[in-house]
Amino acid sequence: MQRETRIANFVLGALTALALLLLSLPLSTPVRSFKAGVGYLLDPLAYHGEAGYRRVAGSPQRIRQLLLADIENERLRAELRRGEWLATTVSSLSLENERLRGALVLKAPAGRSPAWVHVMERDPIHWYRSLVVDAGSDRGVSLNDPVLGPRDGRLVAVGRVVDVRPNTSTVLLLTDELSAAAAYLSSGTLEGLVQGQDGPRLRMNYLNAEAQLSEGDSVYTSPTSATFPPDVLIGRVARVNPRDPFLTFQSVEVTPAADASSLQELMILRSRAPEGEAKPPVYVPAFTPVSASSATAGVAVSTATAPRPRRRRAAPVAISSAAAAALDEVLDPEEPR
Repeated sequence: MQRETRIANFVLGALTALALLLLSLPLSTPVRSFKAGVGYLLDPLAYHGEAGYRRVAGSPQRIRQLLLADIENERLRAELRRGEWLATTVSSLSLENERLRGALVLKAPAGRSPAWVHVMERDPIHWYRSLVVDAGSDRGVSLNDPVLGPRDGRLVAVGRVVDVRPNTSTVLLLTDELSAAAAYLSSGTLEGLVQGQDGPRLRMNYLNAEAQLSEGDSVYTSPTSATFPPDVLIGRVARVNPRDPFLTFQSVEVTPAADASSLQELMILRSRAPEGEAKPPVYVPAFTPVSASSATAGVAVSTATAPRPRRRRAAPVAISSAAAAALDEVLDPEEPR
């Protein structure tokens, strides 16, 4: 071990002395040649690298053109990908602009301050339960505010606010199994309770057991609803369930007018707007003459201006004179006869 150390020290000393000697010699031709030879022996990679560079520089013009073409191809591919991304973004913004332009003509019911919001998040596991929107207490949203959505040129019922945060809110959809709303059928005075089933359809219970129900009837929010304004479309009857002999009422399946998978912009009906917020512009529809060809076409109107479906009035019932006297006595027993 000591012998090897002594040899290493001897070699190091010899190389150091040789280096000092070469540095002290004048830069004559023999000295430069000797330095180049020693440098080649100690580090030949630099010489071979220079020779390789000269070989590549002297390659045929065709090969260099192919290399340049490959570099240009990669650059053009990157620009093409960026152009496709820009085209997709412009198309998405154009579709959103069309949706918002159509939503501007929708008017909220009187007595409420509307606020248009965007859907931010959906629960992928519970698709028909709730969603998150980008408005919270900073925009005056409060608990149990009704939420409507645009559908075919009108506002339809979507759900209600169940959680309010500074910048976001959670909307419980009507299709959630914990949601319920008082409603009535457009075919008559039948009222019931629309309840969610955690699926694509709703269920309307507590309908009169003797009533004649039919598919296709529209379902609207009732004036007795504690959350929604009256006469807002909920959906249409898709199926009349068979009568259950153990129940005193009938039920129907309702297809909601608002599809949970297509909701992107919603309207929250706030009880009051925050201070300093500008009032939304009043929409005044332009007058357009109705031609004979368009007279048969259906015209979509807003919820605020849509006429409420007429309810059927019950026919008067004839009673006997004895029954009338008995009824009069029950109503006012102390009146002298």
